[in-house]
Amino acid sequence: MLKSKLGLSTFLIFFLLVSNSWAYQEIEVQNGGTIQGRAILDGKTPQPRVFHLVLYPNIDLCAEVQVDEGVDTDDEENRVVHDFITDDNKGMRNVVIAIDHVDSGKSFPEKTIDILSENCKFTPDVSVVRQGGKFTVDNVDPVMHNSQVYQAERGKIIQNLPVPAEDITHGQVTFQKKFKIFQMICGMHEFMQTFGYRVQNPYNQITGKDGTYKIENIPPGDYNITGWHYLMKKVKKKIHIGPNETINLDFAFNGDKVIRPLYETIKSGRIKKEAKKAFTKDDLKP
Repeated sequence: MLKSKLGLSTFLIFFLLVSNSWAYQEIEVQNGGTIQGRAILDGKTPQPRVFHLVLYPNIDLCAEVQVDEGVDTDDEENRVVHDFITDDNKGMRNVVIAIDHVDSGKSFPEKTIDILSENCKFTPDVSVVRQGGKFTVDNVDPVMHNSQVYQAERGKIIQNLPVPAEDITHGQVTFQKKFKIFQMICGMHEFMQTFGYRVQNPYNQITGKDGTYKIENIPPGDYNITGWHYLMKKVKKKIHIGPNETINLDFAFNGDKVIRPLYETIKSGRIKKEAKKAFTKDDLKP
């Protein structure tokens, strides 16, 4: 029995030491490097998603807003969601560029994700979050919403929170295993969606309106970099960063590989015969 207890104690100490060694350490970075570049949408721009407002409550409120800056979404009968927004040079916004694993580096303060719920829309479209990250949903609408947080890789709800009218709701994201993607959807208005990508360190950025990003003060070394758009496959690259080095690194995403089922793209309230053929077995393959 004594050996068993000693063995268990030794294992727990070893486990704690190993667990702590995996944690990110904040240090003063010497001669840090930089990666910068753009996320680019190659090929055709996928069609926006269309949600028929007649199928959802609060149609008058939800029809009032033009939801995406710089694109035509003025449609009183439908909520038109543009997921692939680019500038004139194909630079794509809302792409997360992240260094996958960094043991130590610049400051990594905890930050609450602040989500605004206004005119039946969650803003921002994309966030980054760490394991156990906290979030708030500030609902300025005069109607109630519902925050359903999904583990996107498995389609499983990990949190379900009511969002009362003109009130603030608090929540926390706990990822299962090594999964990295969450999706928040309003249980009452399906077109209200926001996405999040799990990060382990502060070396990440979400691309701006022109698709550009810049990540600075990176400790010299070898790294795996991921470019992630919430409706496309990840783009991964490997790099070596030398002392004080700046590397230009673009991430290209192929819009031709995005398949939209017809029921997501037609604006008529009637589902047409072609939509029945939208999904095939091949479409469901990873």
